[in-house]
Amino acid sequence: MAEDRDTDEELLSELGAAMHRAAVVPAWFLDTASTAFEWHQLNIDLAVVTQDSATEPELAGARADPLSVRSMTFTGRAVTIGLEIDRDAVHGQVAPPQAGTIEIRARDGVSTTVAVDEDGWFAVRPKPAGAFRLLFRSDGGHSVLTDWAIV
Repeated sequence: MAEDRDTDEELLSELGAAMHRAAVVPAWFLDTASTAFEWHQLNIDLAVVTQDSATEPELAGARADPLSVRSMTFTGRAVTIGLEIDRDAVHGQVAPPQAGTIEIRARDGVSTTVAVDEDGWFAVRPKPAGAFRLLFRSDGGHSVLTDWAIV
């Protein structure tokens, strides 16, 4: 009988350790959940990547060096955001042109907010490292959130 009790105690100990491991939520999951909650708005327009030069096939027979500027387009219901990403900055334009702000947020939570002029132009320096997304807020109250992109 004593042998069964030791086995039961070991089993309960292992079960307790397994439950503790399952209760630990990975940091990346908490960061993702926090970001999703933080960016949640009922009146936000979501914009998806509709063009990315990094995923376009190279031209057959082209001899040029790889492009040093990456272009991307995010398209939402009412707003399109075009980007050119070089080694130092993200340059962009909102169409149709309108003033507001752009917040560029890296996956690690670091964000930078810059003004968007009345012609829709903006520049963010330095460019984020790794994954980022944009939140455009027009002066008229319209908000657009983009997909995640990776630089």
